[in-house]
Amino acid sequence: MKIDIIGAGSLGLLLAGKLIHTGNEVRLWCRSVEQCRELSNSGLTVNYEEDQAEIKISGDQFISAPVRDFPATYLREPSEWIFITLKQNILHHILPELLLPLRQRQIHIICFQNGIGHMEMLQELLPLADLYAAVTTEAAKRKTLTTVFHAGKGETWLGNWPVGKHMLGKHPNDQDEVKVISLLEALLLAGFTALLSKEVDTMIYRKLLINAVINPLTAIWRIPNGGLLVSKQRMQLMRDLYTEAISVYEACGIAHDVNAWDNILEVCESTAGNTSSMLADVIASRATEIRWINGSLVDMAERSGMAVPLHRWICRLIEGMSVEER
Repeated sequence: MKIDIIGAGSLGLLLAGKLIHTGNEVRLWCRSVEQCRELSNSGLTVNYEEDQAEIKISGDQFISAPVRDFPATYLREPSEWIFITLKQNILHHILPELLLPLRQRQIHIICFQNGIGHMEMLQELLPLADLYAAVTTEAAKRKTLTTVFHAGKGETWLGNWPVGKHMLGKHPNDQDEVKVISLLEALLLAGFTALLSKEVDTMIYRKLLINAVINPLTAIWRIPNGGLLVSKQRMQLMRDLYTEAISVYEACGIAHDVNAWDNILEVCESTAGNTSSMLADVIASRATEIRWINGSLVDMAERSGMAVPLHRWICRLIEGMSVEER
């Protein structure tokens, strides 16, 4: 299977390494020329825990190129699937211009972003595209420009977007269904637990709630996920964020699990040693995805005539942390 992966961060490298290892043809599109050069010279490595051998892919087994070259290359030699693994802030900044030349193409895209808002943007930008949203619990950490550590195995759920396309008079044809099944088989063969969901929107909001409570607090306190559970004071602030978020969901008619709070605590426990993506961004002095996580809750609240002062404050605090000092 021929796959384009736009974004060579932790998830992009993990997907690329495991898919190449099982015989797929992958083109990996990087934001920096330096990373392209390193991948071409040194190849790609996927590390695991001690009991599993690492995967080493030589640089001649795949293509790594600057993302600016993607549109022309795709128009000349299209792939079967495009994976977008860029973070939200980068996606909204560079993707509209990058994908505009493909506007009249019937392309197949899967988006692996946290937060919300990106699917609607892509749907408007690419009206003929077959869009899929992905919700994954795979844990990966990029160690170098060419090496990624698979920190924890999870599940990846894919769902057609918008959910319930048939309700809008859009029926998936047999060829599209075959392509999706073939992709799931390729992901399974590569070692991922990949499943198809008709309720991926529900899963997106479930993950949004978890990220909105865990990620900003770990970034502010510079602690791993499990560090949130070590004191009553930290857990109380978690609970306050959760309560505000649930009030927004209820006002907007968004379904949530009755045990959603327990689910958040379970995530903290099961990923106790993990560094959240937002903390990793803060440590690296990168812009975070706070605008599309907690900021999305603020926007939803405003449209419902509600006040969510804690989430608004959290957004301003995190955004202030990523401002470059002059």
